[in-house]
Amino acid sequence: MSYPLKKAYNNSTHQIRYKKKLFKARENKILDVTKALLLGSHNESVTVSKIANCSKIGKGTIYKHFLTKNEILAQIMINHEKELGKKLSMGIKRTKEGQLHAASKAYFEYRLAKPELDSLVQKLEKELIDINDLAPQFEELYRIRKENQVTLNRIFKENQTEDDGREELCFDLHHFACWALAQGAIELYLNKSNQQVDMEQLMNFIINIGSTIGINKRHRGALQNQQEKHHP
Repeated sequence: MSYPLKKAYNNSTHQIRYKKKLFKARENKILDVTKALLLGSHNESVTVSKIANCSKIGKGTIYKHFLTKNEILAQIMINHEKELGKKLSMGIKRTKEGQLHAASKAYFEYRLAKPELDSLVQKLEKELIDINDLAPQFEELYRIRKENQVTLNRIFKENQTEDDGREELCFDLHHFACWALAQGAIELYLNKSNQQVDMEQLMNFIINIGSTIGINKRHRGALQNQQEKHHP
């Protein structure tokens, strides 16, 4: 006995999934090409036409994904923050497995892996923040950023809370300390006057320092042993 309706349904479902996959792949290509163009030139010189030409995707097709160029830029910011969240989640998993510094280390490793991109995202945020049409995108960006901050704070709390009844520390300060240290590292990396410095060595040094933020004194010995084990 044949079931033509069921077969047609399965084919239709497969086609829908395939089209969604193609749509997402094309969207990612638009975003990747835009990032590459922005890293190589100023925002003003990157037009939708230029994005279309470099990506080999028609302008009309690009506008099916994003209504404006600013929406493309906003999505780049959102994706950057989402990816940080994924790295933090992986760090938390390792933290629960005994690597006390894994979450904060994941924060620094992600931001310092591509300093130019991190700096670009910050510049885009400053340029786009007052555009009313992007209010929904900024709302999503801030929501994800807050989730990432809460994630780090939860780890700081687990590593810092004392048993002697002392009032808990302000964990937001630890998060802002991480941000400030990463920010300074990015500025150092991008400062051409520091080209004589071994930047890879410097970034790794800063990552190791940043990894100790939020680690309680009673845990520092264990952390030092872990770091020496991985970097003898």
